[in-house]
Amino acid sequence: MKHTLIENNFLTNEECLFLINYFKNKINPITHANGVNYSLFEQEDYINLNFLQKKISLICDKYINTFKEIDYTADKWILNEFRFKMFKPGNFFQKWHSEHCLKSPNRIFNFMVYLSAHNCGTEFFDGTIIKSEIGKAIMFPAYFTHTHRGQVCPDNKERFLLGGYANFVE
Repeated sequence: MKHTLIENNFLTNEECLFLINYFKNKINPITHANGVNYSLFEQEDYINLNFLQKKISLICDKYINTFKEIDYTADKWILNEFRFKMFKPGNFFQKWHSEHCLKSPNRIFNFMVYLSAHNCGTEFFDGTIIKSEIGKAIMFPAYFTHTHRGQVCPDNKERFLLGGYANFVE
């Protein structure tokens, strides 16, 4: 799929398990309408997860080097707004959506890391399916060109992922 970067083994199995254990007790106990429970990164998380920041910086550089036109945006942007997401068994983000919307007009691309693997993944409107594999990272534009949704886990297991958004900044 155009302008989509897939990085297998972005995180090791051990790093994924560490993140799941780190965030699991911090997660919001309320399940939202889209089926997700999440925890927004706080300042202490950025400090405690130094290894993750270094890896994210490297993958951002790879995205820019692969899709050079993103470097020509008129405004500066930063990858931020990180959240740890947990889907309870049977829950998934089933609504077709893109990340750029009236509530989030500054989003330019999406960043996700699958922390758990299941026989499902992210389905794009064009029919492309990216399967969840432990440690796999994907980055793609936030716009309607990359409308997507989650898939139900046929094994009825909890699922975990790390998400973030690149946003224009002043």
